[in-house]
Amino acid sequence: MKTVLHLFLLLLISNITIAQSTHNFSMGASYANGQYYHLGTDATTSAAHASWDIAFSVYGATDAGIFINEGAAFMGTAPKLYHVPTKSFSDNILVSDLGDELKNTEKSWESGAFNTIKVASNWADYGWGTYNMSNHKVEGTALYVIELGNGSHKKLTIDSLTGGSYYFSYADLDGSNLQQKSISKNNFANQTLAYFSFATNNTVTVEPSTGWDWVFTRYETILDNNGAPLAYNVGGILTNRNVEAVIADGIDPATVDAANYTTTADSLTIIGHTWKNYGFSTGWTVDADRVYFVKTADNNLYKIQFIDFQGSSTGQGTFLKTYLGQWTSIESTQNYTALEQFKLFPNPASSQINLTFSLDQAQEGMRLQLTNMLGQTVLETSLDGKRGLNGVEFNVEQFNAGNYILTLQSEQVLISQQVILN
Repeated sequence: MKTVLHLFLLLLISNITIAQSTHNFSMGASYANGQYYHLGTDATTSAAHASWDIAFSVYGATDAGIFINEGAAFMGTAPKLYHVPTKSFSDNILVSDLGDELKNTEKSWESGAFNTIKVASNWADYGWGTYNMSNHKVEGTALYVIELGNGSHKKLTIDSLTGGSYYFSYADLDGSNLQQKSISKNNFANQTLAYFSFATNNTVTVEPSTGWDWVFTRYETILDNNGAPLAYNVGGILTNRNVEAVIADGIDPATVDAANYTTTADSLTIIGHTWKNYGFSTGWTVDADRVYFVKTADNNLYKIQFIDFQGSSTGQGTFLKTYLGQWTSIESTQNYTALEQFKLFPNPASSQINLTFSLDQAQEGMRLQLTNMLGQTVLETSLDGKRGLNGVEFNVEQFNAGNYILTLQSEQVLISQQVILN
């Protein structure tokens, strides 16, 4: 089985022009809005936090995460989700029947509050339902009650996830005002979640369909209240699926080297809310010696430094973004274990490319190959790699501008990197 080891970051070093820019963001007063942001295009989309109640994961064929909107209200009443283990949907439900309140875990976009009652040891258990191998449906098994922000209650069951569509039913606790709805994943291409409002009895548009990397938002997390856990609404950043990040603390933001921070995490709260601090005498401050290295789904690497934050009065802040180039993942199988580090620069290049790589054992007859997007090999050479650091340079000015793939391979090395020639 092939695995990808995130062991090294490819950086564009000092002779490359690094793109650096300053950006402002705004969640509005009291963090009323979520603002989605795309690191590559700087595009933003804002949506009111109170516009939805529950959300369904829609980005994969097998994902079945369902979330409650804990951040709908600031210092107020957000929707609450309760499990009702002793009743069925056809029963008349009393408030006294409600079980534990369920909350989002804020760990991934694959599992929300509706999934938290699952049995961890049962791979087929999604919390709200169980996967049926005979018909390939996730069939609903749980009853929930949602307490809406206005104090009213709805009983709710997720009937199934069938053929890429969620089917669910809800009604008042006595069974009146029954509604049966469906949400097709196909209608939400390029999105992570589909959002539903009980006020409109329909889906609502929240996140952009053109893609995003993180959202400045309001969410609930557990804080340390003098040794006691405290659930509290915070304003912070949730990263999108396939976005990874690593924190660099106690550094000089101008000189910090991403190559020294080689272990990333894809938790959606990896940036979270801790990039800012509040003191009664100082107000909101940000750490001047902290940056985040963020890798996007398209393998671009950015350095992010937060500059300021104004708090809930405006929900506004500023960050500095530096584009560092493409991330290199060392692809390794059981037989491809000799490569320790790999650097390719400059990239983009116009006349010459320099390649440095480190081996933990000597490799004879290594093949270096440059291929265009038609799959045609335009350069091929062989070399012997010694144990430790190796360097190669070669001319590329004779090749047409465009995208290429550089591959270095031997019996125990295999790595490919996109190269841009201009």
